[in-house]
Amino acid sequence: MDFLVSVRPGRGVVRVGVPVELDIRDYLRVHGDEFLPLLAIELEDLGLDVRQVRVGTLGGRGAVERYLRLLDYLNTEVMVASMGVSDNEGVVDVLDEASMYGVRVIWEFGRKSLNNVDRVFEISREVEPHRLNIALHVARERSLRDFLRNFILMSGYVKVIYYSNKRGGNFGLPVFDGIIDYLKLTKILQMLKYDESLVLSYSPEYAQRYNEDLEALSTFINSPGDVDKRLSKALENLMNKIMSEQSLT
Repeated sequence: MDFLVSVRPGRGVVRVGVPVELDIRDYLRVHGDEFLPLLAIELEDLGLDVRQVRVGTLGGRGAVERYLRLLDYLNTEVMVASMGVSDNEGVVDVLDEASMYGVRVIWEFGRKSLNNVDRVFEISREVEPHRLNIALHVARERSLRDFLRNFILMSGYVKVIYYSNKRGGNFGLPVFDGIIDYLKLTKILQMLKYDESLVLSYSPEYAQRYNEDLEALSTFINSPGDVDKRLSKALENLMNKIMSEQSLT
């Protein structure tokens, strides 16, 4: 698993020892995309290793091209976006354009036109030979069990998982400050052999927590330990139940 942290330009960017996701959604709402080349120049002084850019809604012809200069300057080819088209042909158009420019699009699950597992399977069939890549947000699910159900069903598509916590009506909390047990989830993802990206994505006021939380998670992942037989059995039962439900639909 590769850890990234999500940073927003102009919102107290902190220096971290891992690659980052650049979240420009707020920046676009305030400045528009005509200022993206200037943003790229400003970011150079921070010395960030940007691995992906989160852009908000993506749809329609020319949707990818508007971000090319920024992606080129940051030397990254990955965009995370909400699906801004509702028809399959529109998704194909976006992926055709992305492929032409060598850009990989990862779609956020649970937003707009991509809000259930069946829809993911439908689109994946329609966009071939393109590959459908998905990003999951743990805190958007009602429970850890619901998240795991979606993850198991879509495991072949999931390329990014967003880590943040929640409590009551507050979202974007640090991973150890809410109701979700992220140590348990991380152990489960290890058991399921997930080896793609995990992105810590906090509200800007908690950005100073990134370094200590990353250290805690990394220590946990790399620490030796016996297999939790109870957890392993519970995971096996959950997977069997999910597969059984799918076979009946």
